Formats: sequence, structure tokens, C-alpha cells
Amino acid sequence: MKPSGETVLLYNIDSEKGRKLRMLMLRMGMRARVVDKADYGKPVGLLAGLKDVTVEDPDGEVSDFSEEMMVMRGFTERRLDLFLQSMRREGIERIDYKAILTPVNSRWNSWQLYQELKKEHEQMNSRQTP
Repeated sequence: MKPSGETVLLYNIDSEKGRKLRMLMLRMGMRARVVDKADYGKPVGLLAGLKDVTVEDPDGEVSDFSEEMMVMRGFTERRLDLFLQSMRREGIERIDYKAILTPVNSRWNSWQLYQELKKEHEQMNSRQTP
């Protein structure tokens, strides 16, 4: 399949699940990039292949995290839906922390993005259903 220009950054997904996910992306023509902890301080947009992206806060905190995280760049809504459906169909377990690259978060480092996704995830899961 011809490359689509879609890129997925993978964090802490280096298990069998990660192998299945990378194989799926390869079949769908997506580029996968496994992010090393040494790169957590770089702007997420730069890691995803954008040029000339500078980190929003050069003195911002950078720390390690162990949760799985996935950042997607270059997806149309249709392709995103297809990708997530394909993950479910292939039996690839859910990844709770996932984001689409935006002009705002592309300037964050990986730790900052992780902190934001964690906060959103906790808020969504703490809502009580009436």
C-alpha cells in the first residue's frame, strides 16, 4: 500500500501489542515511530515529522511515564475512524492516552502532552452517570 503521510508516535507500546499495532499501520500505509525516553523533551510535532517546531516552554518539566500513549498526525476523520476500528477488529487492546497532533500540542514536549491526556482521561472517567 502506498504511504499515506499519516504518522503515529508510539510511547511505551513495545510488547506484542506494539508489534501488532505496527503491522496494522504498515498494512494501512502509515508511518510508525517508537519514541525513546531520551526524546521526551523534544516538541511532539518535531517527533511527528513537522519542520521548524520549537518547544513551547524550553524550561518545562520533562519526566518519565510508563502508560501507553499514541499521537496521530495527518489523519482525516474517515481514516482515523478506520484505523481505530481496525485496531478493535484485530484485537489490539485499547490505548487510553491518544491524541491528534494540533498546532497547540505540537509545541509541547511528550511529558506535557501526557499530563494533559492523563488529566482529560481522569475527568472523563470520574463523571457520574445519572
